[in-house]
Order: sequence, then structure tokens, then C-alpha cells
Amino acid sequence: MKNYKLFFLVITLVLLFFLYQKSDEIEKKIYPIFVQQLVDIPENPKNVLRIVFTGVSTPLTPHIAQQSIVLDINGSIYVFDVGARSVANFISQGTLDAAKIKAVFITHTHSDHISGLGELVLASWVRGRTNSLDVFGAGSELKNVVDGFNLAYQSDREHRVIHHGEKFLKEENGLLAPKTFEIPEEETTIYFDENISVNAFKVPHGPVQGAVGYRIICGDRSIIISGDTALMEDYTFVNGVDVLIHEGIFNEESEKVSQAAYQLGNERIGKVFEDIQDYHTNLLDSDNEPGLISKLKDLDVGILALIHIIPDKDNLIIKRALKRFIKQSPLETVVVNDNMVMLLPLNSDKIIIR
Repeated sequence: MKNYKLFFLVITLVLLFFLYQKSDEIEKKIYPIFVQQLVDIPENPKNVLRIVFTGVSTPLTPHIAQQSIVLDINGSIYVFDVGARSVANFISQGTLDAAKIKAVFITHTHSDHISGLGELVLASWVRGRTNSLDVFGAGSELKNVVDGFNLAYQSDREHRVIHHGEKFLKEENGLLAPKTFEIPEEETTIYFDENISVNAFKVPHGPVQGAVGYRIICGDRSIIISGDTALMEDYTFVNGVDVLIHEGIFNEESEKVSQAAYQLGNERIGKVFEDIQDYHTNLLDSDNEPGLISKLKDLDVGILALIHIIPDKDNLIIKRALKRFIKQSPLETVVVNDNMVMLLPLNSDKIIIR
């Protein structure tokens, strides 16, 4: 037994000595493998419109990244809203190249839809974007937001240009460029290129000025993003869309949260949950008001994707409410999670969810 132990001790020492002597060679092989994971972004299938949900939440659910939906088609990327922590999901997701972002579209200027703009322009600039980053939105509020981010990041841009050199980082490419449009009374095309066209339509989210939703058309496929909105009177405009991405609130549950907060002496949370009920879309019908569920009957939609759920969608009570909604919904319905991916091959009616 002693000889057996001695044998393995000798073998272990020999291996350790060998590894020590070869450590430089091993490191030379390990580092490229490690770095490759950071820089090698795989090519995505051609002619497949890819939806990546890099943020799905609200300021009321701090453990989930806030609103951001990324569309990827044939080497071009388009970002719709940029909430807090969504850029971290964008980068860590591993299949999106920030340098290929062509434009950003903002539904409205609430913080959970814009707070990641500075991180996004920086990440895409450093990774090789070769122009200023166009940011589309309705009304003058969008320009104020863009100008504010450009000013906030001015010192950062200057430092990086001095550090890396103008040939590596051109300062103008680190800027956001506001592309404002009039608040549309009717659905209006505000952007198009060789891949997609983007239409904007006004949504009720007062007192916010310039709140819009977007219809994105890519070949024979289409997506609608509601943005934040109260329940609309007529939803027939969504007929024929492949994916309807719609926000939602459970008003009865939100009212109970408000009442409980008041009972516990937290006036501020009580008022927040009381006030938010009047400018989001109640999902389920109640005695007092209809919900989105009533508007879905007879609609022709490929998939309804629920996003921006209030209260917290991971709460047990809200999970049960979502199950009730899905059971009653006449449309195929999915509750969106961070980093969920949908694939829409062109010239097809397939919708693949990953």
C-alpha cells in the first residue's frame, strides 16, 4: 500500500513539474480560446428576421433588464428602446454585433426606455461602428434626451479619442444623432432601407408627449411593438402581423398592491401603483373596464408576445394571472423573458422561439 501511494505521489510531482515547465505554452493556447469567445460573433442565417428581447421589464422590477427589442436581419441590427441593463444583455448574448447597429427607435422618453442609450452608443462605437448613431423618436422630447446623453458622455469621448487615437476612434462616430418626426395622427413611414421599413403610430400614454408604437415590415414578415400604451379602442390595425409585442398590466392586482402599500404606511409605493393603472393596458376584463383580452377576438395575428408586465411577472400571483390570460386568449400567446429569441424566416409563416 505504501509503494502504491508513493508511486502516485511521484507521478503527481512529475505532472506538476511538467505543467510548470509548460505553463507558458499552455497559456498561449488558452488565451486565444478565451478571447475568441469575446470577439467571434457567429453569422446569423440569411433572410431570417431575428427578434432578440434584451430587456422586458419596468422600473418596478429591478432584477430584470428594462425595455429593449433588437431586430437582426442580413447583417444589420435595429434597436427599439434601450432600457437599463439591456445593453449588458445585448453584449453578453453573444450573437449580436454592436458595430452593426444601423438605427435606434424610441417609443417614448420614460427612463426605462432610454436609460441605456449612453452605454449603447459607447459599446457600438468602441466595437467599430463607423458613423454617428441615428436615434428616431417623435417630438422635441427625443432631441432633449439625445442632446443630454451627448453632453453627459462628452468627456468620456474626448478621453477615449486621446487615449486610442483619432484613427482608431473618430469622435463624431461616438455621437447620438437625433432623428425626430412629427407625432403622427395616422400610421406613417419614418424609416426604410434595403432590409426593413418602420412605421410609427400614436398611442395613448399621457401625460407623455410623443408616445408611439412601431410596425416593422421586412419582406413578407411584420412585427408590431406597442410601446407603453393604455388600451386602444380599435385593434384591427394589427391584423396580418406575425408578432404583436404588447405591454400589459393587471389592474386588479395593481390596485391590491396599492392598497397593501397604503396599509403598511408606504404612501409613495401606494400612489405609484394607484397612478400607473390609467396609462397602461389592462390585460384581463374586470367589472369596471374591458381588458386587452376582449380586443383579441377575431384578430389575425401569428403570436402575441406579452412584455413590460405590471406587477412583477415573476410574482406567484401574477404568474397565475398570466396563466388565466393565456388560457382565455384566442391568440397563441407567450410571456417574454430576457434574451428570448424569435426567428421569422422570410417567405414563410414559421415563427421559431428559442
